[in-house]
Amino acid sequence: MALDLERTAHQLDTMMSGLKDFSSVQTDRLGESLNLLEGFVQEVFLGKLDTSSGLFQWTPPIFPESPSKSIKEPSIPVDYSVVGVDGSHIDVNRHIPVDCFLINTGSAYLRYGAASEAHLSSSPKLFVPPDETVISDPNNPHQLLQIQGTILGAIRAVKEMETLAMSLKNEELANSEPVPVVGLVDGTLLLLDLLRPGIPDFVIDSVLTEGFLGALNDIKKTAEKREIVVASYISLPGSDEIIDGVRMLACPYTKSDCLYHCGDIKKGTRPCDSASEGLLDRDIMSSLLEEGGRSELFKSNFHVARNYYGDNEITFFYLNTGYEIARVEMPAWASEKRGNIDLVHAVVMEQCRKGGGYPTALMEAHEQAVISTSDRQYFLNLVEEVLERNGIEFTTSQKDRSKRLRWL
Repeated sequence: MALDLERTAHQLDTMMSGLKDFSSVQTDRLGESLNLLEGFVQEVFLGKLDTSSGLFQWTPPIFPESPSKSIKEPSIPVDYSVVGVDGSHIDVNRHIPVDCFLINTGSAYLRYGAASEAHLSSSPKLFVPPDETVISDPNNPHQLLQIQGTILGAIRAVKEMETLAMSLKNEELANSEPVPVVGLVDGTLLLLDLLRPGIPDFVIDSVLTEGFLGALNDIKKTAEKREIVVASYISLPGSDEIIDGVRMLACPYTKSDCLYHCGDIKKGTRPCDSASEGLLDRDIMSSLLEEGGRSELFKSNFHVARNYYGDNEITFFYLNTGYEIARVEMPAWASEKRGNIDLVHAVVMEQCRKGGGYPTALMEAHEQAVISTSDRQYFLNLVEEVLERNGIEFTTSQKDRSKRLRWL
């Protein structure tokens, strides 16, 4: 046995003693953050946000008028449809002679009411060299980036959104009796990993602007003709955008210049830490939201995203599903109408009940998309078979070979 479980258990016991002290401190911090939100004044907050622009080191969202409010679950239409899309992929394997990868996209169309029906499907797409496994600069063909890791994850998000766009405008849905339709994807609509320093502009243009946002714009066009709303569902969200806003509320200075006032102060002892350090948005919302209730709508305020997203700027609310605090994101054009927000609220709640805590449409889409361990091995065997059938020797690295053998 490679892992010494006895020594690991002792380390876990040590960790728990520290967590107990941490939990007590967090309770105090949570209480202070709730007090700040209860006394929230939007005009004061927006003024401070403006005067501290470029100086405040966190990125608070645009707060609604009542950030601590819990909005009751609205009624759900008798007839409605949900389209869920999810994806899975097999990453590039550098231990084999072909730099290929595969994305499998699953979708679930569920209609409820008088004419209930369901359609499930999956669509695998193999990306092969030389052109499909790299992104090249259209202005300089010799400038290219290999698709793998973070970039591959973003490409998968593009394929999921493109699949949702196609599903929402397919003939079957278009020709059926018009009912409200909610399109759901799993995970965030904010592809911030693509906007981090070091990612070339041509990659951002190809993947984000033309790919992901292009698909969202296609959905927007379809929504102009029929009652369609798109949203994403994030289970157990790790976001702290609202906490960033709490930091600003807790800041005692007129202008929140973090480096000037607190640059030399140790983390955990800064004035804003007393209401925020170590907290997540879901910690606050678990104390504010009734079961079935949602928060008011917030708008993400990441400067790098604003330059690209336009009408697709991301708005979000938190939802107490009765099982967890979830985060639901919608593009700004979809959340402009209160009726659209209410529809997503009601449908997601009902989907979570049907799915035992997670939206049924996304659960079914995941089942269509998931690539099991045996599937991955079978895929590798297929690659080997196809190569050898065409006279190409299937070689693997000695490191990969060693992992398959036991010497002792």
